[in-house]
Amino acid sequence: MPAQGKHAKADSTKSRWLPWLLVALVACAVIVAQTLSVITREMPLETKVQFGTVDVKAVITTKNAAGEEVEASNGDELGKGVAHISRIVRMENTGDHPVFARMKIGFECVDAQGRAHAIDDLVNYTYSDAYDPAGGVWMDRLPQSDGFFYLKEALPENAVSEPLITGFEVNTEEAVARYGEGCTFQLVVDCYGVQSKNQKSENVLEAEGWPA
Repeated sequence: MPAQGKHAKADSTKSRWLPWLLVALVACAVIVAQTLSVITREMPLETKVQFGTVDVKAVITTKNAAGEEVEASNGDELGKGVAHISRIVRMENTGDHPVFARMKIGFECVDAQGRAHAIDDLVNYTYSDAYDPAGGVWMDRLPQSDGFFYLKEALPENAVSEPLITGFEVNTEEAVARYGEGCTFQLVVDCYGVQSKNQKSENVLEAEGWPA
């Protein structure tokens, strides 16, 4: 028998919106900051969401003197001038569902008073072969970038992505000239994931539910 009345209309509306509400609810983000000179590894903020247990995080490694890839550790210092440092940045899906994923990378100088200043104009990143703005494993939103790098394909559960960057150069001398002696430097990585299931499109750039 067909449902009747206002309650039936409300139930129908809820049914239509439920998949997209779930998409929005499973979105999560994590921010990882590394402070350089002397480098202090902050505990990453990992947001765990009950719906689908979606969880994403940044995986940051480096190359040691032997050229082996190891976890980025404390104690690295940046010299004054143009300093190059190895930092290999990937994204990991530790949840139990595939996710669309995106990442933003920034660089900050923290002055002696503890104020953080964006100095992205003083940094050059070394991108991996997996990055191609127009459609690589990592890509941009074109023609107008929103500042994020997107994984073209959904990242499977318990999987780690290809690297986005493998290192960077930063002009610490110019940063000190701007903000004074006693600066430390932060590589800041913002990771976002949203379930790829229940999306209207298989295109990551058309995914719904990203955090505002």
